[in-house]
Amino acid sequence: MAKNSSIVAITVLFIGAFFVLRALPDAQCGFLHYEEVVNENGDIEFCATNHAGFLDLSRLKYPVRMELDSSEGAQPGEALEVVLTLETDGGMPIAPHELAITHTEKMHVMLVDPSLEDYHHVHPEAEGLSGQYHFSFTPRRSGTYAVFTEVVPLRSRRQVIATGEILTEGIPTEQQFNMESVSEVGGLRFELSGLPESLDTNRDYRFELDISDQQGGAVELEKIMGAKGHMVAFDAEKRGFAHMHPIDSVSGAADSDELAFLFNVPNPGWYRVFAQVQVAGREVFGRFDLLVE
Repeated sequence: MAKNSSIVAITVLFIGAFFVLRALPDAQCGFLHYEEVVNENGDIEFCATNHAGFLDLSRLKYPVRMELDSSEGAQPGEALEVVLTLETDGGMPIAPHELAITHTEKMHVMLVDPSLEDYHHVHPEAEGLSGQYHFSFTPRRSGTYAVFTEVVPLRSRRQVIATGEILTEGIPTEQQFNMESVSEVGGLRFELSGLPESLDTNRDYRFELDISDQQGGAVELEKIMGAKGHMVAFDAEKRGFAHMHPIDSVSGAADSDELAFLFNVPNPGWYRVFAQVQVAGREVFGRFDLLVE
């Protein structure tokens, strides 16, 4: 009798494990590992230790859903207030105390227009424990903005992605790409070095990001999200994104002036990469186009 009970218990355990694994992302790049660290403010953070991968959300499924509520008739150039509701697939609200701090924030929301010209990175504020969060942004282009929300639930310590859309009025601009490693924006010169002649899928590439003024002089970078620079890559089809943190920030050297990133994507095609830095309290976004064969 005891033997039969043991067999039943083991069977139940394996069945439970099977369904838990089914609920997790179904591709290796979705299993980002996070380690617990204490930041300079004494807060516990969960920082990614595998930070090179592009998340192809046409292949990955997460047990979470998001609703976006904004005013009707959003116009390019006008500030837009957005209410974001985050729930489990079962309809349970995900409250802020259930989310880990990752790179100084509990929630990272990335928005990009159809032309991949207008990118925003925002951190919504919670409205109590209802699972509702709010943020504002000013779209500069027409068309349907893709919205990617990235969180790490404390219970799982696994990255979770929710997706949605925000429509602005007007005809969207067509995409245009040009392989380039230099970008001049807002009085800053962004240069991406370490680029090979051609890029292949499923390979780690290490890029160095150099920031200077337009005359090539040094600039003082301020920390943003716990590091002195961040990069996000989108593919032309907007199937997903890569949220890349400096290698030194992951290893604990967040004050380093060296900005090196790993880049790895699963699909061929064009990718637009945005580099985000902060100078004198002002956020500046450089951009690069990369063709992966």
